[in-house]
Amino acid sequence: MKPDALKVLIYATWRDRLLVFDEPDFPEIELQVPGGTVEAGEDIAAAALREFSEETGILSKTPLAPLVVNDYRFYKDGSDVCHRRHYFHIPLEGEQPSTWLHREMTPFSGGGPILFRFFWLGFDDAHIRLGYGMEQGLPLLS
Repeated sequence: MKPDALKVLIYATWRDRLLVFDEPDFPEIELQVPGGTVEAGEDIAAAALREFSEETGILSKTPLAPLVVNDYRFYKDGSDVCHRRHYFHIPLEGEQPSTWLHREMTPFSGGGPILFRFFWLGFDDAHIRLGYGMEQGLPLLS
């Protein structure tokens, strides 16, 4: 199946923990990792760095390391959808806050800013609690 969209997902780690977020204004949305859609003609690694910065507010000079590419299929609005996901890893250093809020100012949906609440989870918890199949690349971090 040809992918309907190219996506990037970023596993940011710090002290054996994974960065995840929820959306306080939309409690029905499952836990996620930073990521988003690759724009037409955009380099995939550049898209990963852009999405990480836009979603987290972290401007990292550390390059993101590619991990794996896989297809994620789901059913939406009566259609089968396929997203080709490019997973990346970035190990963060120094001190990091235990939690913070950040607004995504350029959401793909084209709507207004979206409030994200970031926090850290151990890998076992992340494997259980992440939504939308985002846990699929976690075994590559161990």
